[in-house]
Amino acid sequence: MHPFHVSVCEIEHDVETKAIQISERVFLDDLEETLNKVYHVRLDIMNPEDTQWRDSLVQHYMLSHLIITVDGKQKKRKYLGHEIEEDALWCYIEYYGVKKMKELSITNTIFFEVFDDQNTLVHIKYNGVTKSKRLTPQKPTEVFTFE
Repeated sequence: MHPFHVSVCEIEHDVETKAIQISERVFLDDLEETLNKVYHVRLDIMNPEDTQWRDSLVQHYMLSHLIITVDGKQKKRKYLGHEIEEDALWCYIEYYGVKKMKELSITNTIFFEVFDDQNTLVHIKYNGVTKSKRLTPQKPTEVFTFE
């Protein structure tokens, strides 16, 4: 168990593929507790009876709680998958068709319905510049602007 509730969302623009690549790191115990409460299930995330069912719950939850708009527009996105690393899970999502951007808005409400002290640290790298912001249940949306 860990004494605080935090996740990290890393966003990077890939010029060659014209995609925004997102990596979200969450603690496994927080994810398990949240999935069980939200979907009214009893899932053992490390030892599921059905890995496809677990993976579909993770995918549905992450896509429902992580929304990005670029210059005020929704872009096509794809859930690429996830991997477990020690006590955490890394989730990967890509948004396509982003040549350049002036503004990126992110709403990330992962775990907010379960943990009122949840924080999400967002780091975005675009054109060699890295910017960071913190999201909370009181402020789940931030806007990053670029020249």
